[in-house]
Amino acid sequence: MRSPNFHELGMEGLILYETRNTFIIRTDRGDKVIPKAGRIFVIDVGGVKYTLLGDRLVGRPEERVKRA
Repeated sequence: MRSPNFHELGMEGLILYETRNTFIIRTDRGDKVIPKAGRIFVIDVGGVKYTLLGDRLVGRPEERVKRA
């Protein structure tokens, strides 16, 4: 993950939940609430890594489908 907050850099975990503006991620150090805006996420799905721009993910999932 890339982030303007140096405490979030390199954070790894499982995405538990998504809100309009945040992800809740389970890490080794507990659950963390991470804002989407201004961040770049690298998601590993079955060994394939995808880079996601957090600014493009802001909004409810059902709203993002309408924008696509």
